[in-house]
Amino acid sequence: MNKKILITGGAGFVGHHCIDYILRNTDWDIAVLDSLNYAGNMNRIANSKRLTFVWHDLRAPISKTTSGFLGKLDYCVHFAAESHVDRSLQDSIPFIMANVLGTANLLEYFKHYQPKCKTVIFSSDEVFGSSLKGHYFTEEDRFKPSNPYAASKAGQEMISFSFAHAFLLPISIIRSNNIIGERQNPEKFIPKTIKSILSNEKVIIHGSKKDLISRHWIHAENIASAVIFLLKQGKTGEFYNVAGEEKTVLQMANLICKIIKSRNLKDSEIQFVDPIAARPGIDKRYGTSGEKILKMGWQPAINLESSLKKTVEWTVKNRQWLGLQK
Repeated sequence: MNKKILITGGAGFVGHHCIDYILRNTDWDIAVLDSLNYAGNMNRIANSKRLTFVWHDLRAPISKTTSGFLGKLDYCVHFAAESHVDRSLQDSIPFIMANVLGTANLLEYFKHYQPKCKTVIFSSDEVFGSSLKGHYFTEEDRFKPSNPYAASKAGQEMISFSFAHAFLLPISIIRSNNIIGERQNPEKFIPKTIKSILSNEKVIIHGSKKDLISRHWIHAENIASAVIFLLKQGKTGEFYNVAGEEKTVLQMANLICKIIKSRNLKDSEIQFVDPIAARPGIDKRYGTSGEKILKMGWQPAINLESSLKKTVEWTVKNRQWLGLQK
């Protein structure tokens, strides 16, 4: 029989890219578990006989009935989460419930019913907080989350590690940088910038020309290949950083404008905003070292420039994902 993998949050942005990757590169059957909140969209999911969708909100325990729908599992990638920093600043409780309690409910289920299911927990570089220029956090550096979303992901990591340690569940944890790709929620920076340029609206940039926010960026397809790599080679209770390429938010906005209009943004097309006023506790820069997983043999399949071009061109052709008319 084919192996079977559970993808939680499979109707979300990163989850559906992982599903596509699995369908293309394995013969595994897939169970998708999702609550279909505002960020979930079934239109992202490919139609395949190898795929079964199961509705469940992980803020509640997995029942015997739901377990029956899932069937016996060999693998799991846990993407299901609340993930937007600005929303967490408005109300932290949904993030604690989804990211900490939701993870605990999933792992309680594995502990009792599927203790051999090899699991990768998906986390964020934001657990470390801000990083000085030129500094890159390693897997073992201490947490210093700067917002409720980041704190909830740190809690998710710790509850996951405790289950790996106490119950010997085969769990590993992966941390990612900022992710780009097709069909991303329009509240995120890349699709939001594309929409502003297409709508001839000013592009919002946190900071000033001399003091800009910087992030590392990576395509969702690279995340998918990394988590599948770790399902095969990751070790129980181990943490792994997957690092992208560093660009300021203005550099990314200019790259997007070049793809759409063959030029950089004009000064009149940019609105610089005070980052602290826009997002209390904002981190100026994130930086993680991805050396650990690279030394194990994983390599990203697609670089930033080509992946951004792919993302922007697809989004321009499929404007309905931005809430725009075709």
